[in-house]
Amino acid sequence: MVNIVVAVDDRLESIHACEWACKHLLLANTNFSQSYNFTLLHVQSPVCVSSGPAYILSSEVFYLLEYDKVKTTQKILKRALDICNFYNVKAHSHVANGEVNKKICEAAHKLEADFLVMGNHGHGAFIRAIKGSVSDYCCRNAMCPVVVVNKKVL
Repeated sequence: MVNIVVAVDDRLESIHACEWACKHLLLANTNFSQSYNFTLLHVQSPVCVSSGPAYILSSEVFYLLEYDKVKTTQKILKRALDICNFYNVKAHSHVANGEVNKKICEAAHKLEADFLVMGNHGHGAFIRAIKGSVSDYCCRNAMCPVVVVNKKVL
């Protein structure tokens, strides 16, 4: 059994990565297509609430922020599942909460991933050095091979 984990978010690059994984890891490889576990992983960032008199939020506002986060996650996973269905790939979803780069690596390890697939925004080395990159972090810290898909390869 081959475990493939695809990290998805609201960006087009992760959708390209999902499509790439369906086409190239499963459909093109008959060894994998017989027995696989395909997981769509989405990490929700925590709702940030600062303290101080100007930042006091009522419980209703906090509830609405959480509700919006859940709806956004559902939309992201539905979009990725639609791609999997288009390619007749059986997939299931997994949602984690926390710091995205760390939670992706933790979930890939917990799910015993043989491959972690993720998209790339295509920023240059300078921007990545300043902002950091989730894919760079995962390449350095994941316990499995990481496939970073550039949208130009589709």
